[in-house]
Amino acid sequence: MSTTDWMTLDISEKRKLYKDLCIGLTPHKQSLFKAKVSKRTRHFSLGLEDMMKTQNASALMRTADAFGVHRVDIYDKNERFNVASGISKGVEKWLDTSFFNTYHEGNQEEWARQLKASGRKLYVTAVDPRARPIASLDPSERATVCFGNEQDGASELLQSLSDELIYIPMQGFVESFNVSVSCGIVLHHLTHQMELSGIHRGLEEEDELNTLIQWSLRTVSNPHQYLR
Repeated sequence: MSTTDWMTLDISEKRKLYKDLCIGLTPHKQSLFKAKVSKRTRHFSLGLEDMMKTQNASALMRTADAFGVHRVDIYDKNERFNVASGISKGVEKWLDTSFFNTYHEGNQEEWARQLKASGRKLYVTAVDPRARPIASLDPSERATVCFGNEQDGASELLQSLSDELIYIPMQGFVESFNVSVSCGIVLHHLTHQMELSGIHRGLEEEDELNTLIQWSLRTVSNPHQYLR
């Protein structure tokens, strides 16, 4: 069995696999994984459009992990980038990420369609008179929050495909924060309001089990020995 074939197992077989994997984990690591997975959420996810600099994308992935946002979708019109682990602090091991490359899959319109197929609304950050302040958003609405690159922001096409354009109100002379600061403010606000509205963190049972298995396979020595 490969490191992906286990996904086809039924839930009872997955429970057995995770029990076997726990043999290769220290009690501390088992406890840590259980604690962290209980704080994950798919209520909000993060979308990164054509970030240009892998350092920025890596920083935003780190921000997503810090706020327990489990899913990150990455669009790049050129080529697959390598995560800058020195900046991400290795969080790519713990996130559910998907990479969309236009050479093989289409443009932002197809990417947006796939994002909306998850059942989440599409929020796109923009400096635009049509944009809504983040405080006016309904935290009970599931959404993917998309950020564009530092230089140009989100593309006009992605903005046109959004369910909502959103912005962070500012009181000074500047019109925008850098993308890393913006991401931190928006994800903190939305996840905090989510919790205040009574939406609890945590994943569905099988999703949680799948996540624990993935984390364990990325942690134990010689993971293939558990997949025979």
